[in-house]
Amino acid sequence: MVSVRREPSGSMNAHPRARAARRLPVIGLTGGVGSGKSIVAAHFERWGGIIVSGDRIGHDVLTGSADVRRRLARTFGKDVLRGERVRRDLLAARAFADDESILRLNAIVHPPLIRQLNREVRQARRRRDATAVVIDAALLAEWGIGKIEWDYLVGIWAPRRLRLRWLKRRGWSEADIRARMRRQMTWTERRKLVDCVVKNDGALTLLERRARHCWQKVVSSFAA
Repeated sequence: MVSVRREPSGSMNAHPRARAARRLPVIGLTGGVGSGKSIVAAHFERWGGIIVSGDRIGHDVLTGSADVRRRLARTFGKDVLRGERVRRDLLAARAFADDESILRLNAIVHPPLIRQLNREVRQARRRRDATAVVIDAALLAEWGIGKIEWDYLVGIWAPRRLRLRWLKRRGWSEADIRARMRRQMTWTERRKLVDCVVKNDGALTLLERRARHCWQKVVSSFAA
């Protein structure tokens, strides 16, 4: 199933202005943990998308910003650092212990992460060797409209039972999976934000076909 709205989501770059500037459209990908978002991102890249990875930028912020590391050590304990390297497993264990700790982590990491992500998106939009810019970031919808620059938001949906099964195959414990799901936006909330839905409840070939249909709809809508 693919569902596409006729108008793009509200964003910092509404697509008529972007089209007038002749820049590439920006497609954001959102989906709960284990929904298949990374698979769809790989297809979009193969079809001409420039990927801007939230995971990679998050890693860059942790490794490249001495100020971020100092604030993390002051907030979560000096032992979350080993030299100039963040001990990510230890940091996660402490930061995700409760909602207040998550908010403290987000207050430290999200501002520089979002600034760098938007900077890379703006640079990528100027390229002429691609069809679109694709933001692959796990918490894109959670960060919210008005903070991240996109023209269309694509939501990947998969049944909860399948997400549990797929994540367990990757070595996650059920407790970790359910804890992560609780911290993320529900699909009902996420669906209100997205312009296009790709349903992932069958074979990978079916997911690819649905993703391609969404890709073509979004790109043709921008070019129209």
